[in-house]
Amino acid sequence: MKPLISIIIPAYNIAGLLQGMVSDLLAQPFRFFEILIVLREDDPDTARAAEEMSHTDDRIRVIYRNSPGVSAGRNAGIEAARGELLVFPDGDDRVTRGYLGTLLGTIADSKKQLMSKGFPRIQAQLGIVGYDVVEDDKVIDETEESGIRVMDQEDFLCRLFFQENYQGYVWNKIFRKSIIDKFGLRFDEDVYYREDQLFICEYALHCDAIRYNPARMYHYVQRPDSATAQLDPEDGVLKLDVLEREMTQCLAFSKMRKLLKKHEDPQWYLEQEYVFYALETFYRMRLVEDRAYFKNSWFKKIAKEVLSIEYYPLDDWEKEQLESLKKYAKTGMTEENRD
Repeated sequence: MKPLISIIIPAYNIAGLLQGMVSDLLAQPFRFFEILIVLREDDPDTARAAEEMSHTDDRIRVIYRNSPGVSAGRNAGIEAARGELLVFPDGDDRVTRGYLGTLLGTIADSKKQLMSKGFPRIQAQLGIVGYDVVEDDKVIDETEESGIRVMDQEDFLCRLFFQENYQGYVWNKIFRKSIIDKFGLRFDEDVYYREDQLFICEYALHCDAIRYNPARMYHYVQRPDSATAQLDPEDGVLKLDVLEREMTQCLAFSKMRKLLKKHEDPQWYLEQEYVFYALETFYRMRLVEDRAYFKNSWFKKIAKEVLSIEYYPLDDWEKEQLESLKKYAKTGMTEENRD
């Protein structure tokens, strides 16, 4: 039987963690799905674990990709998916029993023209559930809204950039493959940070209605060796390749700004977030030993674009960073490497 939902999981160096996510998915009351574990050939341990799991349930499929990066993995999964709906959990997180059913309830078509109280049923093209953040088996953050909400495109796009509950994560959302196929949507393989938010932003431009259910079905597990943790090294020295990956979030912001050029309110919210994170990224450049590397970096174009945005700094730190960013845009040098 053709699956209704394709669950796409890029997996790399998580051999000891993948079993938890797959077990959670196999325990779901909703059964009509396939699990696509997308692997790299240079990761034999995770491949071995995935292949072993695929022998226990015929809904698990293992596919291999050539290009590195989570975006390449998700794109390979999209190409191979047979389901009408797509879900993108991370292989090292956990989900609650009912995760798939609750997501499906946010987006599934209904044979009823009216809901129980006589209100017309609204067909959604994107569904969202709540989540929490777990560290050392303790919940340290969670979504806070208490009621189901249906949003139009403009409302959702604004919330995508200013409200935590609607952040640009793909793992608490469900997508229609027909929309992805019709408009040729894919994850940008040149972007390592906010690649999911960029994908959601582009997808949302083809949506009339988005439904959010605040039930916390997804558990994002924060680990000490995560990509985010690498941005704050204990010795205060940031590796250049780590910062280069983080810098791509500014590239994502720049691309989303262009996508939203006809959407005045969402673009304004995006621009405010864009400037803030560009300043944070710029500040981290000072933690890299070879700061001269940035003199001819593509980030200079980002700096000029950020400086063209109307932005009112919130404190002295932001004022200082903006002044320093102006100098960098002209000279390619930070304050520390000027001499």
